[in-house]
Amino acid sequence: MKRTVALLCLLVLVAGGFSFAEDKEADPKHELKQAFARGKELFADESLGTNGMSCNSCHAEGGTKAGKMGDMEIPPFAHVSKKYPMYFKMAGKVMTLDQVINFCVTTPMAGTALAWDDQRLADLAAYIAWVNVPKGEKGKSAEKEKGQEKQKDE
Repeated sequence: MKRTVALLCLLVLVAGGFSFAEDKEADPKHELKQAFARGKELFADESLGTNGMSCNSCHAEGGTKAGKMGDMEIPPFAHVSKKYPMYFKMAGKVMTLDQVINFCVTTPMAGTALAWDDQRLADLAAYIAWVNVPKGEKGKSAEKEKGQEKQKDE
């Protein structure tokens, strides 16, 4: 009798799990839009750091306009998803986008690095990789990058 009850409970749990999975099928486009929206919100969130800074402090208007950190000019985001991994001058090494996000969280913002499996890291990366930059700003960013590349070669 105990075996029958245990088997019946197991069957109910397994069957319930399958029906739950079927009912909750995710829409990938919707999930990406939600991650983008959460990332945009986090981009302006000062609680990622400890000194009152947010990503917006250096990357003006959500990264759509040129910004500044001290004397250093920071170009707007343009085709970021195609650029990484790349050499990141402030850290002095090649980094992925997730590593650069954590560098900014820990260094200028004086916060704690986000774990690789922290959804906030994925949300910030989704936002940064896909944010739309006005056409005029994209050109300015590309021109500035070309000038920096020429300096490196010299």
